Amino acid sequence: FVIVQSFVTSNKQVTGPIHYNLRVVECSIAASYLNAVLNPPGTQLPEDAGPLGVSLGGFHDTFFYHLNGSDYSAAKTLTKEEELEKLIEITEKTLTQEEGYTREEVAKVLNITVEDLEKRFMSKLPVRAERFKLRQRALHVFREAHRVLRFMKLLENPVHTGASDTSKFNTELGSLLNETQASCRDLYECSSPELDEICAISLREGSYGARVTGAGWGGCSVHMVPADKVAAVTHALEKEYYAKRDLTEDQKKGAVVVSRPATGSAIYYVQDGVKL
Repeated sequence: FVIVQSFVTSNKQVTGPIHYNLRVVECSIAASYLNAVLNPPGTQLPEDAGPLGVSLGGFHDTFFYHLNGSDYSAAKTLTKEEELEKLIEITEKTLTQEEGYTREEVAKVLNITVEDLEKRFMSKLPVRAERFKLRQRALHVFREAHRVLRFMKLLENPVHTGASDTSKFNTELGSLLNETQASCRDLYECSSPELDEICAISLREGSYGARVTGAGWGGCSVHMVPADKVAAVTHALEKEYYAKRDLTEDQKKGAVVVSRPATGSAIYYVQDGVKL
C-alpha cells in the first residue's frame, strides 16, 4: 500500500458545520427516520457511544430484531451480507428524495416539532444546512459496511471466492477500494478535488485501487499498488501533482509513503536465552 498526502488541510472546527458535523447529524437523522417508517410504532433505537446516541448500525440491529421476532439469534436466517443487501434495498425504496429532506419533512415523520428536532440532533453539533441528504448518507454507510465484509471474505478465503489468481485477487480488492472512493465522492461527499486528482493519477499509472482515508475533505489517500508500479505512480504524482504546488523539499520527501506487507506483532517465549 502507498499512502499519499494531498497537503489539503481540513479544519474540522471551521468546516464541521457543513462537513464532518453535518454527516454525523445526517446519519443519526437517517437512522431515526428509517426507524420511524419501518419499525413498529414506538420502537426506540438503542443508545450507542456516538455523539448523538443513535446510529444506522443501531437501526440495522433493531430492524432485524423486529423482523425475526424477539429471539433474534435463534430466528436469524440471513448472513450479515444478506442483511446489508436488504437494508440497501429498503433504503433505496424508503429514502427517495435525492435533493434531501427539510427540517419540516423530517419532523413530520418523527412526529416531533422542528424545535425538538433541532434540540435533539443539532444542539451538540452545530450544523448549517437547509436540507439533509439522508438517502445518500445511509446508502454510503450500508454499502461501505457491505464492502468491508466482501473485502474480509476475499482476504480470509481467496480460493473460495474465485480469486486464486494473484492478479485477479488484487484486482477484486482494488475494485472495492475504488467503489469506496466513488461513494465517498458522490454519496458521502467527503473527498476533495485534490484527492480525486491523486486517485485518478494513481489508477492511470497502474494502481489496483485508491481511496481517501481518515476523516476526509483533505489529508491522505491510500493506494493498492503492484510493486513494479510503485516507481511510476510516485513519479507521476511528483510531476503532475506536487510539482504544481508550493511545497518545501521536506514536505515533498514525506509526501508519499510506501508500506510493504510484513509479519505482524508476535510473542516470543524465551527460556535460558533460547526461543522456544
